[in-house]
Parts: sequence; structure tokens; C-alpha cells
Amino acid sequence: MRKKYLGLICLVYAGIILFVNHYNILRNFLAPNMQGYLKASIIPLAIMGLVILFSDHFHYKFKIIDIFLLLPVVMLIAAGDGRLTTDFASNRSMNINTKRTSEKVEKDDKKDETVEEKKEIDVDKVDLTEVDFDVKDESYLDLANFLTYNPKALNYEGKTIRVRGFTIDSTSYLPSGYFGLGKYGVSCCTADAGFTGFVVSKSGHSIKANTWYEIEGVFEKIQDLAGYDILSINLINIKEIDGSKEEQYVYPCYSYDDGACTEMKKYNLQY
Repeated sequence: MRKKYLGLICLVYAGIILFVNHYNILRNFLAPNMQGYLKASIIPLAIMGLVILFSDHFHYKFKIIDIFLLLPVVMLIAAGDGRLTTDFASNRSMNINTKRTSEKVEKDDKKDETVEEKKEIDVDKVDLTEVDFDVKDESYLDLANFLTYNPKALNYEGKTIRVRGFTIDSTSYLPSGYFGLGKYGVSCCTADAGFTGFVVSKSGHSIKANTWYEIEGVFEKIQDLAGYDILSINLINIKEIDGSKEEQYVYPCYSYDDGACTEMKKYNLQY
């Protein structure tokens, strides 16, 4: 049996990958563009396992340390379906200030030159019949990053948005009266997952933390706690939705099947 241990391990690994792929659990661990590499290993692992099990010419000496080869099986059982809970987001949020250092320096150098007048938006006159940004999963991460971090996003003040996500309200960079609405952004795998989304004004609404909502609103410029100009969503409509039916992970647009970032191209953003 010891001689066949390595062959059994190869077959178990191949079976694990088949299992998580068949039940659509793999997406809870890896970005779409990374999944192909893991799927491609199924056949080689299965062949190796069968050769080791049935070949009399393969020699392998079992060592106690080889028990650690079972660690992925234990980890899979412990991880369940791999979905992160929403309350985990407050500890993995992406601080909007960390990417805006150069903008702050440039702004401070010019602060005496001009004084920008705040644009007043009458929410009662905002038309939401056809919003400017109807955010889909394929464009979610890229839109959230652009509309939060990029200084040129301020040109979209007054544009309307509809977006779904879960809430956080305990992150240090959120001004009083605002909350974060977003999803887990993933570049490679869930080990690098972090909350990414939008800053939203409560606008008199009662918001529950770690709860899924669909919101509609209009972008307006505010200052965050560090003095940066950012876009926030002036909340107009909000409804609670069933989070169990929502995709909680979003990826860079190139990770999706179309490979051409089709959803992002239609916005023709001014980078």
C-alpha cells in the first residue's frame, strides 16, 4: 500500500479539481483566467496516478513526511465552498488614500491658484430611467477602481449609477454619514481578495452593515478625511437584495471569457 500511496494522491488531486470545477466552486478560489491552468493538470495527474498504481517498474519509498501531501484535502474540507463572509471585508478593504499620494502633492502645490466651486445636484431632477453606469460584474472591479482612484473620474460628477454589493461602514477612510458598497476584488486568487467598491452617502437612509443592496444614485464630489477630492454616490434609491444569489467576487475585465473588456469599452472612459 505504501508503494501505491503517491499514485493514490495523484488521483485524489485530480478528483479534487474535478469536484470543485463540476460544482462551480473553483471560482471561489481562483480568478477565471487562472482556472485553466489548474484544469489542465487533471489529465496529467490522473495518468501519473494510474501509472504509479499499476506499473511494476515504478519504485517509490514512502516517508512519514509524505502525509503532508494530504494537506490540500484537509484544507478543502476546512474551506467549504471558499466563500468569504461579508464581515471579513472591513479587515481587507482597499484604503482609497493609499493610491492618491501623487495627486495630493500636486493638489497641495496648486491649492492657492484656484478655488473650485462645489457643483450642486438636485436629486429630485435626476433621471434614473437609463443610468450612465449600470455596473455589471465584468466591469465592476475596473469601474470601482477608476471612479474611486483616478483624478479624471471627477469629470463624471453628475452622472448616474446603478450598482449591487454589500456594505461596510467601519473602515477608517469613510467620512461620517457615508458607507462603502462593493464586492471582493480578486486579481489572482482569493488570498489577495479585498473589498473594492464605492463611497455612498447615506442621505437619510438607514443602512445595515454587511448587508446586500442594489442602489441608484448620482455621482457628486466630496473630500475624504485626508482632504482628497473623490467621487461619492449621492444615494437616491436603495433596496435590500438576497446576497446568496449574488456573485461576491469580481475580477479585472481581462479575466472574463470575452478577453476584450467589452463591458469597459462601452463607457469610453477618459483615462
